[in-house]
Amino acid sequence: MTPHTSFRTALVLLVALSFAGCVKPDPSVALKPLVDRYVLAWNTGDVKGLEEIVSSDFQLRMTPGFEPTRGIDSLKSAIAYWRTAYPDFTITLDEVIYTQSVIAARWTIKATNSGPGSSPPTGKTVVVPGMSLLHVAEGKLVDEWIAGNDLSWMQQLGYSFAPPQAGK
Repeated sequence: MTPHTSFRTALVLLVALSFAGCVKPDPSVALKPLVDRYVLAWNTGDVKGLEEIVSSDFQLRMTPGFEPTRGIDSLKSAIAYWRTAYPDFTITLDEVIYTQSVIAARWTIKATNSGPGSSPPTGKTVVVPGMSLLHVAEGKLVDEWIAGNDLSWMQQLGYSFAPPQAGK
């Protein structure tokens, strides 16, 4: 091996090693297990161990007003409410995008309104798409912003809407 060959080999190796260090880790490796456990809690109603993946001051924000409910106990209550009114409530993740601290998900909910809730059960099944934006800090979910199609949901349950009367 000539001195020039050794130098070129060392240079190529040095360049290769420097580029190998530039590869950013895939955020889905750390965040997908959080999302999977979170969705499992919604799909089963089993909230045991939620503290391991959700911050104690978690904020849940839903359409239409995005007013936050705060705290892990409020999240557990929300899950229990939806699973009572819709015992077969199931979220299917259609697409998920992970960054270091934000998760964007497009999902579909399928659920039958057969349990008591804020209105009498209709017995009807809804299939509604929506999207969520979840934020992560210190390895835990800190909030979720949920945008669903509330109008479609209500129409599938059999509700109808009338326009206001003129002058009232």
